[in-house]
Amino acid sequence: MIEFVLSLADILRFRFTISPIGEVVRLLRALANPDVFAQGAHTAWLKERRHAVERLQREHDVRPLLFLLSARSDYYPDFFTPTPPGPVGDIDAELGAIRAAHRSEVSAEIAFCLRNVTQIESDVERQLRSPDAGERLADLLAAFWEVLVAPSWSRLRDLLERDVLYRSGLLARGGLASLFADLAPLITLEDRRLRVDLSTKANVTLDGSGVCLMPSAFTWPYAAAMLHERPPTLTYPSRGVASLFWDPGGRDAAITKLIGSTRTEILEAIGEPTHTSALARQLNRSPGNIADHLRVLLDCGLVARARLGRHVIYSRTALGEALLAGAEPR
Repeated sequence: MIEFVLSLADILRFRFTISPIGEVVRLLRALANPDVFAQGAHTAWLKERRHAVERLQREHDVRPLLFLLSARSDYYPDFFTPTPPGPVGDIDAELGAIRAAHRSEVSAEIAFCLRNVTQIESDVERQLRSPDAGERLADLLAAFWEVLVAPSWSRLRDLLERDVLYRSGLLARGGLASLFADLAPLITLEDRRLRVDLSTKANVTLDGSGVCLMPSAFTWPYAAAMLHERPPTLTYPSRGVASLFWDPGGRDAAITKLIGSTRTEILEAIGEPTHTSALARQLNRSPGNIADHLRVLLDCGLVARARLGRHVIYSRTALGEALLAGAEPR
């Protein structure tokens, strides 16, 4: 259990961020530890891409990376997951930060992972202890990014952005208690003590820099915490992960006849507020087509819209919720 002791300044400085390389690393943790990560979105995601992963494993020696991610159950190198400075990380910048990590830092974190390890192939250990280990590992992470995440990053990013939007609303309306209410028992808040259910034990008194919150599609049923940075980063399971594997067929026949199959798909898809481009990617349609259908749904009072930055965000109204009450996706 890690317990963060929050000051008033910390409470006022919570922020959200999304990390593409973080999603890659969490997927690889599942790949390297199949017994520990036996269920969840990471397992289904890897299964769908198993042939591409097998091809990459034939083309590259990925043993050092996977060994490092399985050497300890409670830790992997911090330099693998630099916290983005803004709301959404850039994969090239994150890989650049990994490659630029100081060699002494890389060496120390790898050595900590290998401490007390009794079985490791000599050539794997030699690669991990070489001076250019950080650069080699960054190259492998980049290769896995291209195979596992890059082709679907738009959908993943949309999912994570919807979670941030949802939780930002909770924070604005109900404060920290509302923000963490549905994350228990992984993350619980009691007065000014934020507790994270981890095997590592630590009490961390923060210095007023707050906490960085990072949603992930591939961390359930676990949370994670990075304590070496300020502010520390807390990774938690994103909402709506099942939508990544959703089959849009099988809609309730009556609802489909009433408003049409495409509008039914759209109405189902905006259970969480989202924007036109995200819907178009999710439903594999053009933004113009989605916009036309949203206009009809808006005129009928089934959806509402609001501007958030450069996006117009759509959400279901109470009438839309009532209309879908009897619709059951397959």
